[in-house]
Amino acid sequence: MGLAPVAPVAAQGWSADLQAARSSFGTPPLTAASTNASLGLRYARSHRALGASLAAPLGDDGLFWGVIHGSERLALGRGRFEAGIDLSAMGHAQRDRVTELDGSGLQGEALGFGSVSVGPLVAEVRSGGSRYDGRIGDESWSRSLHRSELSLRYPLPIRSARVVELGSELRHMRNADESYTWMGGSASIGFRRAQAWLSAGSWVDGLDGESSTIGVGGGASVALGHQATLRVQARHEPFDPLFLGTDRTSWGVGVSYRLGSPAPALRAGPELRSRNRVTIRVPITETGSPPTIAGDFSGWEPLPMHRRGLSWEIQLDLAPGLYQYAFRTDEGDWFVPEGVDGRRDDGMGGWVARLLIPEGE
Repeated sequence: MGLAPVAPVAAQGWSADLQAARSSFGTPPLTAASTNASLGLRYARSHRALGASLAAPLGDDGLFWGVIHGSERLALGRGRFEAGIDLSAMGHAQRDRVTELDGSGLQGEALGFGSVSVGPLVAEVRSGGSRYDGRIGDESWSRSLHRSELSLRYPLPIRSARVVELGSELRHMRNADESYTWMGGSASIGFRRAQAWLSAGSWVDGLDGESSTIGVGGGASVALGHQATLRVQARHEPFDPLFLGTDRTSWGVGVSYRLGSPAPALRAGPELRSRNRVTIRVPITETGSPPTIAGDFSGWEPLPMHRRGLSWEIQLDLAPGLYQYAFRTDEGDWFVPEGVDGRRDDGMGGWVARLLIPEGE
């Protein structure tokens, strides 16, 4: 439909999902509506995602369906710049219980990307190709479209929330005969145990007026202990020029259960990479706007930090020795998050952290 929720979610490894959902479709050959129970397994970690789901109708009509998907981001970057390629693939199969029509499809996408952080703003450009091969009954088709998009993400420094972020997207899809343009926006807010998101957008050209052009969606999740999360969502998705799918309105409620031990939280502090190069990070949950860092290594002159993923970070080349440092907000307040190695009282009512670069590293 356009923008997905933009609230950062910690990488969590494997999860199992149980969901009940209802979808209403615009036109045949699929039935007008289907209420399903689904069971899924998914993996999410950093720049990689995998998943598979199976669903059965709750009633005498509806769809049996299954889907499997995967994506990978291959990226190189330093400081505020990052570039690479996004790869994704998806396969699905379905059977209509009433019409006894079955269908299947395969979709693949390869998009090169480049992103830059300017203060708290992250701008990203992606461009590449998308292809879908589909079949319903005896009818089959193939679609290839070139896809280009510009997206912006901007976190807001609201102290009562861990993460607040706004997003926008401009997308253009085309082939030799057709051209489509999408514009959308989103907002999300995350607290310690809950988060919510809302997105909306529209195809601004390329459709003939017979299909819906507007898409809207929203959802929320609440943690139920350390392993389980309750999720609810509803959305209306317009015609899709790649899949040639009809309009769809859906809602769902379900529970996700994290398998295995909880993933470690993203911590602030230093990480010695190689020799004397150290990367120092602050999670964006500590401060929504970009902080600076100052210490013995800079003569206590503030140095800018840049966003990378879910943290603000800086890379420094330091000679062996013992250093003290602290972070500073854009409002001028000095801070060192709890849990940073070497955090200690500075003797003046504040905090500093000590960093030791040993000889021979």
